[in-house]
Amino acid sequence: TMLRRSFLRAAAAAQPTLKLYQYAICPFCNKTKAALDYLKVPYATVEVDPLTRSQIKFSKDYKKVPIAVFESDGAVVGGSTEIVDRVLSGESEASTVPESAGVDAGHFLSDEARQWNKWCDEKFAVTVYPNITRSVSECWEALGYLQSCPEFSTPRAIATRAVGALGMAAAHGKIKKKYGMTDERQALFDAVNAWASEVGDKPYRGGEKPDLSDLAVFGCIRGISGLPLYHEMANHKAFGPWYSRVAAALKAQNI
Repeated sequence: TMLRRSFLRAAAAAQPTLKLYQYAICPFCNKTKAALDYLKVPYATVEVDPLTRSQIKFSKDYKKVPIAVFESDGAVVGGSTEIVDRVLSGESEASTVPESAGVDAGHFLSDEARQWNKWCDEKFAVTVYPNITRSVSECWEALGYLQSCPEFSTPRAIATRAVGALGMAAAHGKIKKKYGMTDERQALFDAVNAWASEVGDKPYRGGEKPDLSDLAVFGCIRGISGLPLYHEMANHKAFGPWYSRVAAALKAQNI
């Protein structure tokens, strides 16, 4: 019957197209998820143990997160932009973006969108992490998500959280040095101001509709919604209104 066919179509649409291996607070994982949400591509997430990384041992060439495994052909793709590219290329039968997403790939992946997505990777995403790992207690708070992960028993989550917090706090200076930051707060707000000025008086950086770069910057902040830095960003006079517009556009996509 027609009803049965539409039910089967809906069920197929809800089947995960890919499995995404992630850390819940990783900006690069979160920018990937924001793009997939906007493109209405269903996915399942697998939380990776930040200490052992045992869940991604299968990946020969790519040792960081995010890593996607596509359900249709088992392809393993590492890197946030690479994952979105494969989804939009429709290389794999099940990885095409649903028509209902109404996304113009030419606009979504325009040269400017790619340029600002690259800026997000190199200038924005990298400043988020040092601003949530400035002390052992801040790192402990950032790793709070582990205790709500079904993959971790409570004792395991607490142990991983404690060891991880010490390790993250110890690596704080090294990460700042790697990206040439003296003051991580200043670096973050410089990036925020550069972004706000690029958006200007447009609804989105992509113009009338969000593009890959809008979802990238948005995702980095949405992913830390349980942390104090999130509220600071959401209430920022130039950044906050743009952030709310992207959140609303994402909600409208998935009603």
